[in-house]
Amino acid sequence: MNIQFSKSHFDLNDEQKDYILKKIEHLATFADRMNDESAEVHVNVKENKMKGTDNNVSIEITMIVPHALIRAEVDGKTVQEATDLCEEKLRKQIERYKGKLHRRADSGKLMPKSTLEQLAGTQEEYVELKKILKRKVFNDLKSMHEEEALEQMELLCHDFFVFENVATGAPAVVYQRA
Repeated sequence: MNIQFSKSHFDLNDEQKDYILKKIEHLATFADRMNDESAEVHVNVKENKMKGTDNNVSIEITMIVPHALIRAEVDGKTVQEATDLCEEKLRKQIERYKGKLHRRADSGKLMPKSTLEQLAGTQEEYVELKKILKRKVFNDLKSMHEEEALEQMELLCHDFFVFENVATGAPAVVYQRA
């Protein structure tokens, strides 16, 4: 796993850097594929200069793993506190990453069920993953062309964008493939 640090207006000492590395390596033990040489981790530590808050440190950790991008950004009073909060968020995302039922192999074929069970665990975990966590209703869709929708999606840094197609008058979705 390739780990890269960047910092803005903040100096990390060796003890803080080691603490962050230890937490990231601990996260990598949750999924075998995260310890790959192809996996990259970008850690960005910056000073939080917002007035009216006690949180002085902002940590952003982005994990680029096979077929997914796992990211968390957290503010905290100290580097250790922010790292712990970030680890908690990333752990939940890694569990979702491991539990995807329709994961495909590098060749594009669906993985056998036994491999999926190894990644996600038992059948009880599958049932738990099927819960709907968030539901969103689109009542007022903007009419636009596909090119405009693509630009809007990129500006928002989203993976998909729902809009009303001007040409057809029907709801449409543009999305990025992983």
